[in-house]
Amino acid sequence: MVQAADRRRTARRLPATVATLLVSVVALVLAGCSDGHIDVRSLPSPGWSSYGGNNGNSNYAYPSVPDDLELSWTRPTGGPITAPITLSNQSNVGVTATTDNGCNVFVLDPRTGRKNFCKRMREGIGVNTLLVDQYDQPYIGEAAKFLAFNAGGAIRWQMPVIGVPLSGKFAAPGEVLVTTTQGQILLINSQTNEFTAPEVRLRADANPDDALQGLGECVTNGPRCAIPAPAAVDMDHERFFLNFWPQGAIASQVRAMAYSKENGARVVREIWHADVPGGVIGPTTLSADGNTVYAFSRLGQIVALDAATGKTKWSYNNGGYGFATMSVSPDGLIMPTGVLGAPLVLLRDKGDHVEKVWQRDDLATVSLSTLTAQNTAWTVVRDAGKNSLSLTEVSTSDGKTLRTLALPEAVGFTTGVAVSPKGQIAVATNIGKVYFFDSKSEIEGQ
Repeated sequence: MVQAADRRRTARRLPATVATLLVSVVALVLAGCSDGHIDVRSLPSPGWSSYGGNNGNSNYAYPSVPDDLELSWTRPTGGPITAPITLSNQSNVGVTATTDNGCNVFVLDPRTGRKNFCKRMREGIGVNTLLVDQYDQPYIGEAAKFLAFNAGGAIRWQMPVIGVPLSGKFAAPGEVLVTTTQGQILLINSQTNEFTAPEVRLRADANPDDALQGLGECVTNGPRCAIPAPAAVDMDHERFFLNFWPQGAIASQVRAMAYSKENGARVVREIWHADVPGGVIGPTTLSADGNTVYAFSRLGQIVALDAATGKTKWSYNNGGYGFATMSVSPDGLIMPTGVLGAPLVLLRDKGDHVEKVWQRDDLATVSLSTLTAQNTAWTVVRDAGKNSLSLTEVSTSDGKTLRTLALPEAVGFTTGVAVSPKGQIAVATNIGKVYFFDSKSEIEGQ
């Protein structure tokens, strides 16, 4: 509304002929819209907008990474980082950390790493990744509350929830999906904070008076944590997929939920659920066409399920679930994350089975990897014979190393590799430091 008022004031200052031309152009644009609606509804930001990089948690990047990529800056957060970071349409870095005092949510400028803004939020923030829309507006949850901010960090709205909200996802233009550790599901209008579907509670033991109930078991995917990981969302088919532990069950399962409109109003309902050997651990991941859901089992298998029916397509023994996450490309390549120091492995989904493309036993991976549209993959590895870490690019065709970029003073592991719309790369170590890589020419031109 403020932007619209500014445009009207500007139009009144223009010469009449120019203003008339402007009105005509706007009319033509509106006429080209399918429903005549001026679409200011929020959508996932271009870039690395949420946990898993996108709605499907596929950790896949389309932008080209510059050939002259180099380290631009680093910044400590003051505490451990356990959740993946985001990169917005403007390449702003969103990161959460577990700090004893001061800020624990940061939005950092891509040019220098300076804080655009930071916040001190309540418990639960450390397991969450920011969701960012196309206007650089973040959304995130803390114990008992989900919040929306504007691009400057001011609170736009707050929504009370039961439990700790997990990293949010967009379910439709202007609609945010919120799932919580206690099994609550909400669809919220991103502008007005109104429900767009009736609330759903998947478990009867949800406790509105104790937001932290079961939170301690979410890291290990224990039975008191109803939903331990963010959903994978398919906006085209209006459905999402959860790692869910039913109350009283002996193991968690993959549960598919629909949120399509019935009689003109959205309704969230179960489509199917599928039990996997030993139960599910980590988030679900969705193929680009929405036809396959991937999940890790506690027995160390990757299980591929038919997204429409929940029937098992194939399973693969990964030798452990490690970070229980993976990168999936539109053409069916899968790069699973193993335990710390595991070899880098590339698989290919063949529909009814999976095959190993190659394996690099000499690379000790310590991060979730990111597949790219340039037929490469980026990951972080432990340097041979050392504790230090390096950002590494390999070819997906043969696994050969293409580039290695040092992460100064980095040890431990990183939470993933995020890629911006400009091809910049950001990673964060678990000990609490953010590393930002940019084109050398861009850095020198600042």
